[in-house]
Amino acid sequence: MKKRKIFLLLAAALTLALCACAPAGEGPRPSPSPAPSAPAPTDPSAPAPTPSVEPSLAVEPTAPPETAAGDDLPGRDYQPWQTAYMDFLTALLHAELDTREDAVAYAGLAVDERGVTAQFSIYDESPKPLSYVMSMMSESYSLYDVDKDGVPELFVKYGNCEAAYTTQCYTWRDGQVVCIGEFRSGHSALYTCPDKSAVLRSEGQMGYAEMYEYPMEGGVLTEERVLFTEEDVWDYTPVDEIVPGAEFVEYYYTQLGEWDPWPASQPQPSAGRALLLPIADWQAGPAATGSSSERARTAILAVLNGEAEVYGASGDHFYGDTGPIAWAEYVQPGGAYPYNDEPLTVSAHAWQDMNGDGQEELVLRVVRETGEDGGQPWISEAAVVLSEQDGTVYAYFFGYFDAADVFYDDGTVRQYGRDYRLSFWKGQCYEYISKSAGAAQVKWVDGSPLG
Repeated sequence: MKKRKIFLLLAAALTLALCACAPAGEGPRPSPSPAPSAPAPTDPSAPAPTPSVEPSLAVEPTAPPETAAGDDLPGRDYQPWQTAYMDFLTALLHAELDTREDAVAYAGLAVDERGVTAQFSIYDESPKPLSYVMSMMSESYSLYDVDKDGVPELFVKYGNCEAAYTTQCYTWRDGQVVCIGEFRSGHSALYTCPDKSAVLRSEGQMGYAEMYEYPMEGGVLTEERVLFTEEDVWDYTPVDEIVPGAEFVEYYYTQLGEWDPWPASQPQPSAGRALLLPIADWQAGPAATGSSSERARTAILAVLNGEAEVYGASGDHFYGDTGPIAWAEYVQPGGAYPYNDEPLTVSAHAWQDMNGDGQEELVLRVVRETGEDGGQPWISEAAVVLSEQDGTVYAYFFGYFDAADVFYDDGTVRQYGRDYRLSFWKGQCYEYISKSAGAAQVKWVDGSPLG
């Protein structure tokens, strides 16, 4: 067994043990940061997939992409740091699927110029190599301009448990991605530091909380400073009372880039690219994908009428990556949703601008399956967002939206108690954690827009 597999098994055992020592729900988190949404549940009524080949746990080594990540988003202009960060995250996902040893899989992803380093032992030991943390597997990333030079730093959180999370901070300079600092980050959230070249970390658990500051000097994070401590409290002191003007730094999941290999006919080509959209949208918001609702309606209705193909892409990185396909085939069993026995049928629709560019998209509620349980009928639904872009209609499939979810007229969607907005560009879509401020619910019209 390879060294990396042994490490991951040991790390998993350790983190599970650590997690068991930290009971959930004992006191609130130290910040108003949104908690990660739970992965969408597997449809219990769906039949188990039958792969065409015998599955294997081993993954063939995958080299980093030879083309720039920006090539996946044609028609958009990028600054060098954006392309570099997108290339880095893409290569990181490839390394996480690699079965070679850590030193090989993660070699060359970033230059090591760390200032502050995370402590992994109570003993005075040398800092671990970058690959030690990277091999814990990435969980999410954040963007924040620590030194206020117009280029944000990239913070990647690694690990699979609150008790084990470690964050590495990267920056872009001299044409390369450089790791400039590292710190433990369990039970934590990042915050801006408005008056200094620094980033803040708020940590709290079981009635104890601390605020840390990481100053950036000479191009690196220099040290870990404790700004505030409190214990035996139930209501933690708000972060902006400790540091006036401090704001929560949003995070974006990287695990969504791990495409679902089932079934073999659904390779999920959009999944590994969609996590790059937050970098492409940084401080600019979702890119405009059109400017004419009239043109969009004409093109979308033509697709539904079978006069043109639709390009199917996953909206939530579970199902729907079909590429170009006729709408009649898209809704058939094995099309957008691979496990339904009956064709998808449209139960309701709404014309709604979903990304704030002024051009409407068509949102469809589609029925996957119906049945009866104990004499009570049930309906399993999904949602499809149809967007016209440069003459092509893209269909973003959301396999786990149903009647319990709420769509608002500002493009926000409330699901599992959280609010999301969409950013999409051609064959990829990303869900941002967001808030709906005073928006009204979308008014659905029963059935298909075709009547």
